[in-house]
Amino acid sequence: MSDPERRAATSSLSSSSPVKRTVDSSIRHSATRTSTTRSRQDDEDDVRETWIGPMPVVDFLAEFMQCGGLEPLPEDGVVDVFSEMWASEEPLTENMLLENFVDIINSEERFPGFKLVFTGNNPDKKARTKLRPDVCVYPTDHDVAENRTNFLKMEMFMEFKKSPGADLFRDPTGKSESQKTYESFVVTGHGEHAKKQRRGQIVGYAAEACAKQHRVHLFSIEITGPFARLFLWDRSATVVTARFNYCDQPRLLLDFFRRFSRISPRARGRDTTVEEATKEDEKVARAALEKEGFEDRLDTGHPTMKMKIHDEASHTNRCFIVGRPEVEPSSLVGRATKAYIAVDLQTTNVVFLKDSWRVSSAGMAKEGDTLRKLNEAGVRNVPQLLYAGDVSGDDIQHTKSYELIGKSWRCGDKAITPHTHYRQVVDVVARSVYTFTSSKQLVQVIHDAFHAHRDAVEKCKILHRDVSAGNILITKDGRGLLIDWDMSKDMNNQEARQLGRTGTWLFMSARMLQNPKKIHEIQDDMESFLHVLIYAALCYTPHNQSSPNDLGDLLDGLFYEATRLRSGNYTGGQGKYLGFMQMLIPKQVTFGCTPVQRLIAHLVACVREWLIYCQEIEVQQTQYCVDDDILPIPRKVTARQSLNDLGWKDHDFMDQLIATILSLPDTSWPQAETIQLHEFDKPKRTKTVTAVRTASRASSKRSLELSESESTVSRKRRTRARGSSLSHQARMDSIDEGHH
Repeated sequence: MSDPERRAATSSLSSSSPVKRTVDSSIRHSATRTSTTRSRQDDEDDVRETWIGPMPVVDFLAEFMQCGGLEPLPEDGVVDVFSEMWASEEPLTENMLLENFVDIINSEERFPGFKLVFTGNNPDKKARTKLRPDVCVYPTDHDVAENRTNFLKMEMFMEFKKSPGADLFRDPTGKSESQKTYESFVVTGHGEHAKKQRRGQIVGYAAEACAKQHRVHLFSIEITGPFARLFLWDRSATVVTARFNYCDQPRLLLDFFRRFSRISPRARGRDTTVEEATKEDEKVARAALEKEGFEDRLDTGHPTMKMKIHDEASHTNRCFIVGRPEVEPSSLVGRATKAYIAVDLQTTNVVFLKDSWRVSSAGMAKEGDTLRKLNEAGVRNVPQLLYAGDVSGDDIQHTKSYELIGKSWRCGDKAITPHTHYRQVVDVVARSVYTFTSSKQLVQVIHDAFHAHRDAVEKCKILHRDVSAGNILITKDGRGLLIDWDMSKDMNNQEARQLGRTGTWLFMSARMLQNPKKIHEIQDDMESFLHVLIYAALCYTPHNQSSPNDLGDLLDGLFYEATRLRSGNYTGGQGKYLGFMQMLIPKQVTFGCTPVQRLIAHLVACVREWLIYCQEIEVQQTQYCVDDDILPIPRKVTARQSLNDLGWKDHDFMDQLIATILSLPDTSWPQAETIQLHEFDKPKRTKTVTAVRTASRASSKRSLELSESESTVSRKRRTRARGSSLSHQARMDSIDEGHH
């Protein structure tokens, strides 16, 4: 390959989507590489409406930090232990107060086994955007010579602000239900922007720690003047305690540190099904990886770990060696997919292992069950499932925050999605679709993935619902795979299983982006295949719009166009809709590869016919006159074309068209084609507005309620790479995991 970064891009079966998350998918738990650049606004958007509080501190300690045999705290040195740090005749700076606090906790064995380290001036060199919490908590044997932030080793973090006004939340002052709204607790109005920025700051710390480590949850502390709040972070939400005065009530904070030092690693949030590999196991894994060309996966930058998987089909446990992940989650809340090229210790086979937090709402099928069904039905071009099951160590790993949504102290009733830790192993290790070597291979790979989609629909009545560039991979023999079936759905079941929209923003159909209530149909997935083809061709193949300005504007209008509402939700699809209606391709965009030009032109015309047909039906439906006492009279739809006349009615036309294009003689395809990343400029930001922009006659005035990860769309517009292959690879990784 001409592009060094593409040559190194050995992506595996979930080099998707999340993760988002610089440009992420619209789905909150997108998976991305650690080089992704994110802003505090991005991080705050990710957890929007998922704060649960204010939980009484005593209840918090009892719920999450149960510890038997605790002796009462001694009377001496407790009452004024924190008050003394504020006593000074000279003005106290924030750093002085923080250093006093650290000395108090680290002294007199108040925190045995751990130590507080002031890390606010020394960011983690391997973390994104040079993150540096004020204080990191490490085991006492951790080397902290540089007082440096280390997200891989930290057990907890703290943020310290001198002013009480820096508090990120506002506890209700009375019992009135009007004072217990979510908006009253999560401060809005005056100073809202600054609060969001600071909330995004601590969310970034939590997200980075959970991405680097194998965790079930994470604790943290927020200090604002003489007040404190305790936090518990997991993949569903963040639990926040009521504010308390630790100077007047020092026992509460001291008890937290004491309990933290005594509870088990699992209670502190560690995933006990993962442990450091022995030298013997690492030796076996390294030999297997070297044979397949993946020796760099076990490098010094990431610890080599042994991960246990419980296979629900055989009721057995198997162990795998993993090193550097292929993708890491950038978002805190959501599926948090981590993907590894792993070695099965029992067979020494190199496999692909996916670790994620599946949505465990009623009716949501496990991806392993779906893959097993596809495999048994003989669906082409999908990975073969080897093992899969919920993670079980001391117990099944569910998100604890979800269990608190009905508590009387909770402000508001925002919906929270439950998640359960899940792992699966498949037999194929493949690479990203962006590593295609010719336009013909790109078309072939997409055709193979299209066959998988068609087989799943026709043989199993299963709709994928997240066709994206990250979910189409290239095997060793240059053919395509369609992966990530965890958001697929039985087509016989039309009931909503969770709130919001499913898909990856860049590749979602125009009508799905415009209409929040639209049911996901076969045609939406078919359109997504076309968007993948157009996007990859624009980014990598020769065409007449390859100047940085032209290409940046084109990509922005077709794929990244989105409007953020005051509510934080997004709406879009206008650019895609107009692109089809105006036949942007082939009228303005001409590809150097004639077969690709012909294929895209035919498919765009086909989608255009479909959109016109759907629009006419929707317009007629809005003309029904419905009276409270008179039932509407059914009318016969009289669109200019019947459904049977449309090529987009099912898979047949697109399948036959791609097959015809691929059957063209080699002389019809470019003989010396240059496949490389084009440079393009960053897209423009879209300002927050109060109403949805008109997207089409059928969907204007509708507000779009996206799913658990709609908020990451903002990253798509803010952090577009400027054309370097490195920034593009991070961008591709973050675009592609659109799941929720």
